[in-house]
Amino acid sequence: NNNNNNTPTTTVVVVERPDPSILISAADDDTQKLKVGLISGALLGGTSILISLLTGLEHVLPDGWYALWRDYTWGVPMGLIFTAAGASHFALREAFTSIVPPRGIWGGLWNVPAPGAEQLGLSYEEYHSYWTGVCEILGGLLLVGSTLHLIPVPVQVPAFLMFLLVLCVTPANIYMYTHDAVMEGDDVPLTPYPEGHYFRGALQCVLLALFYKLAFQ
Repeated sequence: NNNNNNTPTTTVVVVERPDPSILISAADDDTQKLKVGLISGALLGGTSILISLLTGLEHVLPDGWYALWRDYTWGVPMGLIFTAAGASHFALREAFTSIVPPRGIWGGLWNVPAPGAEQLGLSYEEYHSYWTGVCEILGGLLLVGSTLHLIPVPVQVPAFLMFLLVLCVTPANIYMYTHDAVMEGDDVPLTPYPEGHYFRGALQCVLLALFYKLAFQ
């Protein structure tokens, strides 16, 4: 009996998936285009609000405080995070290729090409996952190096490049929400629907706002 009592138990956390009929992907083409446009507008609007709040904070804080916070707590942590995230595109290949929006979705709204993918022997999903992963690694390292003055490049340059890169990968987050696309793999937790996507959207706005303010000092 004692042996039975000491047997470890495993708790399985079940993350329920939504009924496919309620997803944006279940709507007609025109409705999908409209809703994706509204989501994109909401993300840009949220980013603009955060930029305004950061600008207001910059003017409210005593002279030098905002610059200290920005210069010593933004560049290095975000650079390291993006470097690790970029490496994950290769270490967890299936997790990231599974959230690349397929060409032609959202009523044909998404029609981004993959030039040279066939010659490289890559699928559409691998192509876009790999180039964004490489850019995250290089951009993250460049951001860290410029912040620490290890390379003669103004921090505004990698910050602006990272701002553009975050914009480029935003459709993947939108695709996860509209189609309930999940990052495949046993080591990757499922995103709860819909609250997990609201968090991802808010985080996207925060990243865009921070990179914008870092780029345009």
